[in-house]
Amino acid sequence: MSDFTQPPGKGKATASLVLGILSIVYSIPPVGLTLGIIGLVQASRAKKAGFTDSRRTGGFVCSLIGTIISGGILLFVVLGVLLLGAFYGVW
Repeated sequence: MSDFTQPPGKGKATASLVLGILSIVYSIPPVGLTLGIIGLVQASRAKKAGFTDSRRTGGFVCSLIGTIISGGILLFVVLGVLLLGAFYGVW
């Protein structure tokens, strides 16, 4: 058996990084927003556990970028639908 133990929060930091990268790759609003928010929560939990490695920072940044991209796409889609509806007299 190995005596190696993981530092507290390392798994959460890794999950945050993976989710952050996936939130950027899959920037479709429901998917990207969900992955980005979960990644931000995991990065926060890793920091609270005392893990402040670059993996946690990268996960936080990637999750934040993915959330902003997905939120921006969602905002443009909603505004586009509202403006087109107003332009064509649907509303």
